[in-house]
Amino acid sequence: MTAHPPQWHILGAGAIGSLWAALAQRAGNPPAMLLRDGHRLADYQRGKGIIFESGGQAEILPVQAQSPESMQSPIAQLLVCTKAQDTLNAISAYAPRLTPDCTVVLLQNGMGVAEVIHRHYPQLRLLQASTTEGAFRRGDFHIVHAGRGETRLGDIPGISTVSESHARAVATSLSFPPVEVVYCDAMTEILWRKLAINCAINPLTVVYQCRNGELLDNPTALQRMHTVVDEVLTVARRLGIDLGSDLHQQVVAVASATALNRSSMLQDAEAGRSTEIDYISGYLCRQARELGEDTPESAALYAAVTQRHPAGAN
Repeated sequence: MTAHPPQWHILGAGAIGSLWAALAQRAGNPPAMLLRDGHRLADYQRGKGIIFESGGQAEILPVQAQSPESMQSPIAQLLVCTKAQDTLNAISAYAPRLTPDCTVVLLQNGMGVAEVIHRHYPQLRLLQASTTEGAFRRGDFHIVHAGRGETRLGDIPGISTVSESHARAVATSLSFPPVEVVYCDAMTEILWRKLAINCAINPLTVVYQCRNGELLDNPTALQRMHTVVDEVLTVARRLGIDLGSDLHQQVVAVASATALNRSSMLQDAEAGRSTEIDYISGYLCRQARELGEDTPESAALYAAVTQRHPAGAN
């Protein structure tokens, strides 16, 4: 008899976490969503599942959910989709249930989280993923799959102790139609390109209190955006990371494609919540300082966002 693969536990019920939970449930591989606390679990149970919307059709999917207080079973595979600044506390709440060789996949914005997790839980088998799938929340536990993208998964240089064969198997086990997760041996470049996009767009939307596309209509903001990209390119080059010659165009293209979006950083700042700035601009500035490089524009944006709202660094 064929053994069933370990269940995926999904930490973080935002757009991406809910998307993966819904797709796994529809594919016949029921996951378990791990929620913040019993109050959050009660809210979820009142709704009887995730409302999943795609192509104008909506359905309620009865995805299993747990809280730290109710969790009893072991966690062998964990997909982490929390905000960067919340990751350590979120994982720590479920730490007693993690198996000694638990595989943890980080699927979130920002960089530097893996180092924090590895420092506190060195036994975990860490992998990093990045996605451009389009998803947003229409309401609490109501997710809309708004557009197709690409998802890549790979190891974390200097941290991962995961074999390529295991990483490939994990990518396959996280692939639920229509989404395919593909193993990638060049995650560093992918993550740094995404970091550049986040550094060049998100903090500027907070400073100018605007949607992504409005940055392109503001000559000062647009110039600052390009300056940030130049700073990312300089730091990456010093680290031996080749980000290609089209990074400026990619950042502008993303701002244009998401013109009507209000960045998650802006939404967090407006709501008085901590932001991901410490793992976006803050990460870039820390890398630059270690190299003896200056990143004055990114440093100014980091200061502007943190002065408005705490960064929530771990």
